[in-house]
Amino acid sequence: MTTIFNWNRYLTYHSRLSTSRYLTNHYQKQKQQHPVQLAHQTHPSFCYHIEHAEAFYVQSNVAPTIIQPLLQFYGLSHLIKACIITRDPFYPSNTSQLAHGVSTRKKKKHNYSFLEDTVKIQKNGLFPTLSNLMFHVKHLESATFTMKELLLSLENQPKEDSLNAIQCHFLLLYNLSMIARYETEWWGNCTMYKETDDYSIIRGFLHLSSHFCPQAILEFLDGEDEA
Repeated sequence: MTTIFNWNRYLTYHSRLSTSRYLTNHYQKQKQQHPVQLAHQTHPSFCYHIEHAEAFYVQSNVAPTIIQPLLQFYGLSHLIKACIITRDPFYPSNTSQLAHGVSTRKKKKHNYSFLEDTVKIQKNGLFPTLSNLMFHVKHLESATFTMKELLLSLENQPKEDSLNAIQCHFLLLYNLSMIARYETEWWGNCTMYKETDDYSIIRGFLHLSSHFCPQAILEFLDGEDEA
């Protein structure tokens, strides 16, 4: 699997000097106290999140499908954490923010269907933090979404006005990463023997997500710079 995304477009965010100025500008607009000092403290973490994300995505491009969800989920998580740092220089301020912020049933039921599977939003963690700080969306706690709803939303058939594309990709990749880790028999049958129609849906989504998410996050960061 290949991706059309060019990671050289992130090179400006690898520079410690330019990133420090970038973050200082944000913290000044937010009227944070001591914005220069805050940027000095946060820019190394910001840069490392970007660099780690690139490493995960690049490896995903050459990895077998069976481990791509893990690599892409952690790659997107790092990109999101970099975005959050632009909005909150003190992130993470507590251990509860380190959780994923979403859950799914680890033990899948008999005759499992990926499209019918669900994820549930938790009160604390990365997902509610990104929803609030990046997109000003709150009150999602305990909301449940099916994989079919999330995929339809990406096809411009929104089922929930509260979610945008980045949120949908995060939830889909989260669930796929959990399936890859804990449902090894079903996942192996799906990816290696293509026993169900789920394989083509998942494979197509992973290809889309591998370049959509880095592009969407880059646009978010560039847009932040222009705001």
